[in-house]
Amino acid sequence: MYEKLLRLPYFQGMGKKELTAILDKVKLDFTRHKDNEVVLTQGVKCDKFVILIQGTLRAEHISNDGTYKLSEEIEAPYAIEPYSLFGSEPNFKRNYFSAGESSMLSIDKSFFYSDFLKQNIFTMNLLNLISRREQLQSRLSWLDTPVTIEGLITRFMAVRCKNLCGKKILSIKMEQLAAQLRETRINVSRALNDMQDRGLVKLSRGEILIPEFEMLVAETWNI
Repeated sequence: MYEKLLRLPYFQGMGKKELTAILDKVKLDFTRHKDNEVVLTQGVKCDKFVILIQGTLRAEHISNDGTYKLSEEIEAPYAIEPYSLFGSEPNFKRNYFSAGESSMLSIDKSFFYSDFLKQNIFTMNLLNLISRREQLQSRLSWLDTPVTIEGLITRFMAVRCKNLCGKKILSIKMEQLAAQLRETRINVSRALNDMQDRGLVKLSRGEILIPEFEMLVAETWNI
């Protein structure tokens, strides 16, 4: 387990001995989850530092009006929304489902404050990662508006993703996507079918599957 945790950027620069000394002081909660089991729920209070230590999760963000959702895959080891521990809305921002069997490690928020944040290395790593996340979002918001519908679709997803790579599934009706993009349904349909012909997306009823989002970003938005 220690080797997996040390692979996380939050513990970069720490040795196994240092990490063991911290973990020996705190209560660790281990859980195992079956395929498609709900692990965490969007909107629920984030009162623990959660780490996926084995398996894969599907992260799902539902729009405020409930008309569409974006799903992504997360591979272990991965710390889930540590930024949601702080701020005026300390709630999980996505639903998380186990994709196959998975294992989680949780550390209560009180131990997180009393032990982890006393470690300068951990605190600096956490601040750097939260800052990098904010800087990426700022960069995305200030990029020039794409001139093609393909680019608009890519931007629509990019600003809603946890990261700009990996498998994504956008569940949305064509009319709703067209409305979000301020485009006609027929133009959006033509663009998506062209993207499918080029192997960038796979279309099914009410869903757009992107096998490798980084390829879509590189080809259609030039980030």
